[in-house]
Amino acid sequence: MIRKLFPPAPPGPREPFVWLRFLHQPLAALGLLAIDPAAWPLYLSVLIVLTLEWPFHIQLVEDMEIYPSAEWTSAAAAYVLGAAILPIFWLSATLGFFLIFVLDSAGLVRADGIAADTVRAIRGQPSPPTVGVDGHLRGFVNVSTHAVRVVAVAALRTAAPSAPLFLLVLLTESMVATWLAVVPIPGRMAPRRRWRALATALGQDMLVATAALQVVMVYFLLVTYERGGMVAFVGASVCTLFLHGILKRLNDVRVESERQRRQVVRMQEELDRGHRLAVIGGTASAVFHQIARQHGAIGMLAHLLVREAKADGGGSPEIVHQHASGILTSVEEANRVIDELLRFGQDRALNLYTQSLRALIDACIEDCRPRADERGVRLEVLQGPDQDVLVDKHKIKQALGNVLDNAIEASTAGGRIEVRPSLEGRLARIAVRDYGAGVPERVRSRLFTPFCTTKSRGVGLGLALARELVQAHGGEVTWLPAEPGAVFVLTLPLEPEPVA
Repeated sequence: MIRKLFPPAPPGPREPFVWLRFLHQPLAALGLLAIDPAAWPLYLSVLIVLTLEWPFHIQLVEDMEIYPSAEWTSAAAAYVLGAAILPIFWLSATLGFFLIFVLDSAGLVRADGIAADTVRAIRGQPSPPTVGVDGHLRGFVNVSTHAVRVVAVAALRTAAPSAPLFLLVLLTESMVATWLAVVPIPGRMAPRRRWRALATALGQDMLVATAALQVVMVYFLLVTYERGGMVAFVGASVCTLFLHGILKRLNDVRVESERQRRQVVRMQEELDRGHRLAVIGGTASAVFHQIARQHGAIGMLAHLLVREAKADGGGSPEIVHQHASGILTSVEEANRVIDELLRFGQDRALNLYTQSLRALIDACIEDCRPRADERGVRLEVLQGPDQDVLVDKHKIKQALGNVLDNAIEASTAGGRIEVRPSLEGRLARIAVRDYGAGVPERVRSRLFTPFCTTKSRGVGLGLALARELVQAHGGEVTWLPAEPGAVFVLTLPLEPEPVA
């Protein structure tokens, strides 16, 4: 039964310092040397209180739970009991897990985090393969933290025996925090990794608030012990459960709010995708017409090739080349229509990285230059400030490329297109100016709607897709009239808050 509840840890991953998992039990056993048999009522009181407090926990983020009452009580007890806290804490954690297991099995208290993983492993349910290693590593973190606390208290009391209690607590807990920052624990039990997860989920200020609350609560429990003895200490420790209840209630509200926010985001993503697919479906006839036209051209040219091949002498190479080139052109046009549809229907998830605005524009210009050269259009990048922007490079290149393609097709042979970057506060702008015929008045109100086009080729998704990709970054694409031609402006925040 004992081996089932506490299975030996499987061989851990080959990470540095994973062997630390073997040290928490010997470290706790060293504390037995400091046990005073005459103080057994004190030890027993702390053991009982700690054991009963372990089930009271708060799951702050996924895979990270805290036990505030047990942590405050055991920390304060370290100041009172000295090294004797080590075996008492270790035993209380063991008994506390038994209690969590029983309460979880009865459906009274749900286990979370690594405790839940260990419970599932005991029951033979799927669980992380390193749960045993992680459990022992957390045991080392906890026991070693109390060992550092005991040593720090002894050193400070020796160096400054008349130091105020609050200063003693502040300095000691600072040393403990320093230990947690440098202790080389691998894997998910690494304190620094858990701090980063907490800061990412709740904000950096929560780390400061948690550390300040630790100092205040330890000081409160020690003052209570000094003035009322162990009975008062036990009572104050039990009272911390009321604060735990308030914090847990606030955290539950936050977690539920975050869950609902994620659900709304998922629903919005599904609605957006459904809308895009509905638009595609609603205009299927126009798309089929585009593809059917290219299909018809391919069939006609193929028929001409066959007839030319049957002619005397195998046909003219120039005519064969002409017909083959026509087939390739039609295939490319059909593929372009299909590609536009696929891009319009894809999701808008962003992979944000810092990019140079000028380098982004130059790369896009180079991608579009062959099409511009084919039409005899000159691309010019005007002088403007360079700035790092946080964007999805692929999607912004796609958006700017669509705007440039639109400008190229609107330009006549010998024309030019100007691209000018600029900054305005925390916004970066890319203006694309062409000197073509401009945007007809009849389509200006629906310029960015899907399948709006005045061209004989294409399906009119380029500008609609460009606007959606930029809006996903929290930016916008706008059109400005010009004489002659038109100006399209891509506006991007330097540090976007992506829009679902």
